[in-house]
Amino acid sequence: MKRICSLLLTILFSVLYITATMADARTFSIKELPDVTSPRWKQTYEAYGRTIDVDVEIIIPEVENAPALKVQWAPALEDPLRSELAAEYEKADKEDNKHYYRFKSKKSHTLYLEHKWPLHGGTQKDKEDFSRVTSDESDLIRFDPDKTYAENNPMTVREAAAVVSTHLQEIFPDVDIQLDTAWITGAVRWKRNKKILDDRGYYHLNMRQCFHGISLMASISAAYTDPFDQRWGEILDEKDAPYMYILVRRDVDQGLVRSSVYSEDSWNIVASLYKETDLLCKDLPLVPFDAVKSQVEDLINKGYVRWINNVTLGYAQFKTGNMDDFALVPSWVVWCEYLPEGPYSEKEYGVNDSELMFDGNSAYYRPLIINAQTGKLYNPESTEPGRIICPDLSAWQ
Repeated sequence: MKRICSLLLTILFSVLYITATMADARTFSIKELPDVTSPRWKQTYEAYGRTIDVDVEIIIPEVENAPALKVQWAPALEDPLRSELAAEYEKADKEDNKHYYRFKSKKSHTLYLEHKWPLHGGTQKDKEDFSRVTSDESDLIRFDPDKTYAENNPMTVREAAAVVSTHLQEIFPDVDIQLDTAWITGAVRWKRNKKILDDRGYYHLNMRQCFHGISLMASISAAYTDPFDQRWGEILDEKDAPYMYILVRRDVDQGLVRSSVYSEDSWNIVASLYKETDLLCKDLPLVPFDAVKSQVEDLINKGYVRWINNVTLGYAQFKTGNMDDFALVPSWVVWCEYLPEGPYSEKEYGVNDSELMFDGNSAYYRPLIINAQTGKLYNPESTEPGRIICPDLSAWQ
């Protein structure tokens, strides 16, 4: 009984300490944050037999203000540009027997372009047949953008990102994107005899849409193990509520540009974009990351987080009372490897250390999101109603 009481008191004091720390944390303008925030988080932790080495830059955008915004999904392309691109890509696809070309534009995927992509074992009739070919893939965990990493490919990561930006901005000149994560695919081989079909490797890039110089780093839906918030369904219009579950899943990639690049003329782009529709608040006061870091450290020490990839002051997307409108709120976003069952995830289910983190299919690569005004971490395991709805915003007094 004494041990139970002691444990409860320890938890209580921990909660009181964190609450007091949040209450005492001073707020600053985004321009002031670099002067009151450590430039790097560098520390080693030991948890459940695992060593977690954290060594990441604390990224703060070099901007004057940190506004909160209202956005909507960007509309599909309209004619005449839509028809012109459709005709151009259809013509190229018919004439080129060694590559294929695709063009689509719709509301959920603002732009889908594939330009001069190798067939890799297919024919012009059946296109690429991935079931017959194979290749090695690996994440670029830490990379120098001015170096080359893809096999037998002279292109640097920065040059590959420039290809994506150039072709996207030819169609959407006002869209700003920044490189986030990358991984590479090696030489393509036949599965049956391992014979090389193409000895070149190529890049896969995830690039994030930026607004007012601030990257959209994550959707609040991606931060929760259970993202389906019934209260959001209750405040939606009756006609929209049935689509809540579809939208929660789909919007995780919104504001993200996924691409693959072989060379300047061989690439594909899938862009799911937002358009800004209103200003919710011109500038928000924010807390430094040092004031909130202990909450992430607590998850590390408890076995829930076993790797930190990046820490960024960026936009997190929240829901509103209208299915068409979303709020972008400046937040601390920590992309990491997060295990929902904590140390029991490995014991009970196993964790595949060889799987890619950045291709969008990992069950463990997720964001932790911290309210940069209150300093409170959104608990990944919370099922509290209203957890994905835009929080109250406090402007400068």
